[in-house]
Order: sequence, then structure tokens, then C-alpha cells
Amino acid sequence: MKKSISILPVTAFVLFALCSCEELLDKVGATIDSGYTNVDFTVNPDQAGTYFETIEVVSSDLDSIIEAEGQNVGELNSVKIKDAGIQVMDGGNLDPFESFTITLEAPGKAVVTVAEVTSVAAGLTEIPLVSDEVDLTDYLKSDQYTIRVKTVLGQDLETPRMLRAKVR
Repeated sequence: MKKSISILPVTAFVLFALCSCEELLDKVGATIDSGYTNVDFTVNPDQAGTYFETIEVVSSDLDSIIEAEGQNVGELNSVKIKDAGIQVMDGGNLDPFESFTITLEAPGKAVVTVAEVTSVAAGLTEIPLVSDEVDLTDYLKSDQYTIRVKTVLGQDLETPRMLRAKVR
């Protein structure tokens, strides 16, 4: 009889644990790799200072990307930047630049910084940006949003520099 009593609580605990794990799996969701969104821009010769490149994304394809993965955009819990970077597209380097910041904005929402780097080492042609742990779900559910790249020139730029900001 003693063995039956000890098996009953163990069985109840196992059943409870299995149910809890199933609920947890339902809440975890899926990770969807959407590929990079590229913002190509040219920084023209100019004096040291702060400059902006703005790309307005009029129609977001976030819905189709999510649905292709068998998910529903209405059930999104969180959208975060996986990684971001800046790369030179014309054979130069990033020496004239001091920093880069990528922001996102949508109608009715505050501007949010999604990735940045505050120091650029000499000789680089590509640099990763530090992604902020910001939930972008409300921004990307919008029909339109704007990606803005802010560059700070630490020294005068003598020739145009073609750059690409990559975010995914």
C-alpha cells in the first residue's frame, strides 16, 4: 500500500510537468529568418559632421515572410533585430567615419534605435553594429515604416563613399 501512495503523487507530478511543458512550447513560438534588409547609400564628399540617409518602406512584406513559415502575423509576440552592419561597396574603407546609428520609425510611433556602433577602427571595410534588444513588433506591423541611417564623419570625406547598411 505504501508503494501505491508514493506512485500516485509521482504520477500526478509527471502529468503536471508534461502539461506545463506543452503550454511552454506553445508560448515559445518560432524564429523566422527574414534575410537582410539592405539600405544602399552614398556619402558625398563633405566636411566632418553628421549626415542622414532615409529609406521609406511603403509596403512591408513581413506578412508574407511570416506566413511562408506557417505562422500568423496576428500572433507575433516579438520581433527583434538578429544582427546589423555597415559595409563599403566601392573599394574604400570606413576610416573617415566615427559612428553609425540605424533607427526605425512608423506612423504614430516614437523613433527607436535598432543598432549602432560608436567607434570605427582604422582600415575596416565592414563593421558589425550592436543591436539593441528592442521589440519592433508594432513598428513592423505597420503598413509603412522608415529606416534611417545616421553617419558621423570624423574627418573630411574627399571622394564619394558607397555604403550598405544591412539589418535582419
